[in-house]
Amino acid sequence: MYTVEKHRRRGIARVLLKKVIDEARNYGCGVVHVTASDMGVLLYKDFGFRKNKNFMQYELN
Repeated sequence: MYTVEKHRRRGIARVLLKKVIDEARNYGCGVVHVTASDMGVLLYKDFGFRKNKNFMQYELN
């Protein structure tokens, strides 16, 4: 996921990430794994993802 710089800090990535997580949950997935840039790590951590080796992980309990 990438947001063009002039559109950042408006919540666009957060809305898209929530939609991805909701869809994964609806499909019965148990975990979402993503790779993240240094800037993206902040969004994912704030959303509840945890570092897991080379990627970020979010459990869909």
